[in-house]
Amino acid sequence: MLGKLIKNEIKMSAHMMMNIYVAAAVTIVIMLLAYAIDISWLSAMATIALFLIAMIALIITFVGVIANFYKTLYGQQGYLSFTLPVTSGQLLAAKAIVAFLWMIVSYAVSIGIMIWIYDYVTSLIGDNNITMIKMIISMFRSMPGAKAIKGYLVLLVFAVFIQLAFLISELFFSITFANTRVMQKLGAAGPIIVFFAIFIVAQICNFLLTNYVPIIVSPGENGLIFSFGTSMSAKDLSFGVTGVIFQLLVSVGLFFGTGWLMNHKVNIK
Repeated sequence: MLGKLIKNEIKMSAHMMMNIYVAAAVTIVIMLLAYAIDISWLSAMATIALFLIAMIALIITFVGVIANFYKTLYGQQGYLSFTLPVTSGQLLAAKAIVAFLWMIVSYAVSIGIMIWIYDYVTSLIGDNNITMIKMIISMFRSMPGAKAIKGYLVLLVFAVFIQLAFLISELFFSITFANTRVMQKLGAAGPIIVFFAIFIVAQICNFLLTNYVPIIVSPGENGLIFSFGTSMSAKDLSFGVTGVIFQLLVSVGLFFGTGWLMNHKVNIK
């Protein structure tokens, strides 16, 4: 049943999300045409528009996740959602998975657009990208072993995923908690207050843990090196994982808390 819920969530949210990607594709086509027929002003306008689309894609995804979660659970469709023959946990899991996927896609599209714009602009002004590529290659050659670098990059990607999961869990918990009988009195301000309260507390805890229980990962010649405190190996590439572990635990706690509120405390309008 979870698979069906996920498919339904993707179909419901795809229309709004796909519009921004279609706009990006059309703008890229305009850029290429302007470049081919040498219309500099149109090319410049399309480049600016593409840059704005890259920024807007993230904002639209963020707003879309919030709007879809609220509308389908606590808005006009809320009663129907809670009468489906599924558990609250399945509803929450489906929405979290789809929200996570859309955010990953939006980040990937935005990064891809930025790379495209950079390559396009440098080709216009005549800069040679080969020099930069050689510099990057020489930089990586001076670093520790390839195995360590790969592991380090995987860890960074994992950290980004955890941050996205933390953001989604915080959003879902804030909206759900704001729809309990006590918090509904605050109206639209409820989710905002809860969100920033969690954010501030989490940042304080994260700061304290990072400073007093620092777990550092650095790439070494034979793999990743885990240490407590500042690592002297590849110091510039040292990466603190204490905050990542904390965010992972908080995300799990918030998701479970959201599920419990959905089962016991939510007041459906």
